Amino acid sequence: MKFIVESLTKNAPRLGALREIENRPNLVLETPMAMLYTRGGSIPHITNEVFKLLTQKSQIIQIPLVSTYNFEDVMSVYKGTIAEFVGMKECISCLTVQDPGDHTLPGYHVENSIPLWTRHGKVLISAKSYMNLVSLFKPDMYYLLSDGDTNISSPAKRIRKSVQNTIKYHKQCIDTHENLTGVKNSFMMGAIAGGYDLKARKECIDGICQNDSIGGYLIDGLHNNGPEVELLAADEINPVVVFVINNLQPTKLRAIHGCWNPVVILKLVQLGVDLFDTSYCYIVTERSCALTFTIDANGNDEKFELNLRQADFAEDFGPILPGCTCLACSKYSRAYIHYLVNVQELLGPVLLTIHNVHHYMRFFESIRQCIGNGTLSLLEEKVGNQFHSSKHVDQQDNVLASCERVDSADAFASAVLEMDRDNITASVSS
Repeated sequence: MKFIVESLTKNAPRLGALREIENRPNLVLETPMAMLYTRGGSIPHITNEVFKLLTQKSQIIQIPLVSTYNFEDVMSVYKGTIAEFVGMKECISCLTVQDPGDHTLPGYHVENSIPLWTRHGKVLISAKSYMNLVSLFKPDMYYLLSDGDTNISSPAKRIRKSVQNTIKYHKQCIDTHENLTGVKNSFMMGAIAGGYDLKARKECIDGICQNDSIGGYLIDGLHNNGPEVELLAADEINPVVVFVINNLQPTKLRAIHGCWNPVVILKLVQLGVDLFDTSYCYIVTERSCALTFTIDANGNDEKFELNLRQADFAEDFGPILPGCTCLACSKYSRAYIHYLVNVQELLGPVLLTIHNVHHYMRFFESIRQCIGNGTLSLLEEKVGNQFHSSKHVDQQDNVLASCERVDSADAFASAVLEMDRDNITASVSS
């Protein structure tokens, strides 16, 4: 697999493509694009059969190790790839370490390992054990192990340690990769750690950007994942992203993960970021909302998103978004989905996921078109106006409520960790 970029201009939007994919010589994946966010190898709320109704095009599926770690035993005897195992063999698989849609607990590091918070408790992952999982999963793409446990408030000591760990894990993974069978042709991506400290970022870049076999880089360590990422402003991360991009080879793929809102996504695309994920669709669905922001630079102004749990939609028999061709908009009304989410029917989040993912995929199609015809700034302006004009208190409360639930989970986990360390897994599981 190779990444080909049309323009090598720094800090500018660019079109590119992933080509020469093993066993799929005719497949071309255009960038900027968003990988499909999965949990346990499945898109939340929808089955693979429903996914095929969503799109017939090949996509990249994001496989977070934190939600698939328990596949290790079965994958050790399974002869196929992780994409085949989860029933999505028509897709390109990309193995990541953390789950961008779920808050990653900070701290609890052990020398030569990072903590992975699985559903069964904390698991320590070293470079050796990580690469063993890579060899079992056989992904088409994967990120090398890194220590991205930093955010805007991280102290200098934690930032320095994250850089040292990331450089060390990177070199260990590279050495192991050369001796593995089955993943020699996988597209490897490194990670740039260093939090919001530009000197630390430069140290990390100098320490890992010396191997031509690396196809791209993840700008890591900007946040601890989860719904609170939606609240991060572009101005906060802009200096770091600009600095990192200026110090990377322009021919390499650039990725950023997280539940970024579309306004920030457009800012990052303007800076030259190529690869994102759809975890934002997941958190929007979880608060019973539907994305309705414009995806056309010349389109009509709609509300940024609709909270279909609100009573205003109880007798609204129109589609979620007029003109949308997704299954949810073609066959169901706002009133029906309002009823489903209020009585907690399983079909409610299914229909919202179908619409939100479909809308988000069309959003990235529009981004590529706008880059091609020079109208990306106009699209950015329209989406930004919608976002800021619809930023009501009830919408912010929905986001903050999601963050509060995460904080409660953190408090519970911290309390458990104060218990007998030898019984931590059993305690969390119970």
